[in-house]
Amino acid sequence: MEQNFDLPLRSDLKVGNVFPNFELPDHTGKPTKLSQIVRGFPTVLIFGRGYYCPKDRRQLTNYVTYFQPELRVNYCHLVYVSVDDQMTSNEVRDSIGADFAFLSDPDRKLLHELEMVDSTDRVHGEVYIPYTFVLDRDLTIYKIYNGWWFAGRPTVEELRMDLRALLSRRPDWVYGRH
Repeated sequence: MEQNFDLPLRSDLKVGNVFPNFELPDHTGKPTKLSQIVRGFPTVLIFGRGYYCPKDRRQLTNYVTYFQPELRVNYCHLVYVSVDDQMTSNEVRDSIGADFAFLSDPDRKLLHELEMVDSTDRVHGEVYIPYTFVLDRDLTIYKIYNGWWFAGRPTVEELRMDLRALLSRRPDWVYGRH
């Protein structure tokens, strides 16, 4: 018998809609709007459970090792959001060698606004359901990955293909065509 695990997500967060331009403190404590990171280029936006989750650590470690070097040369961005406080975010970011933005939502305000609440963990409290959004340069949602199970989280190759598809929409994608 097939079960339907319909995980929470605000109803307007769907492919083709614009993702809200939220503001959270980054790993340095600086208030940062999503659009300040995106700056007109495709972006991978990851919502994670936090420091304690081995699935989050594996996902982020894969991205740091195999994807982060490419982000520097293809003008795309990666953002990780969790309910971890600034110090914990900084420690996780440093420990895995990430150079992309980690945003902190320790008061869980955005968590509730986006209706991505995972309340199944009695030890760590409410955390994000691990969704990954691929956003176009204007914050339009191109793709959504549901990472409740690790196999649902996007691989480096899937993200590479998503970003290629978004970049190919640019008028300057083909050399000489403006």
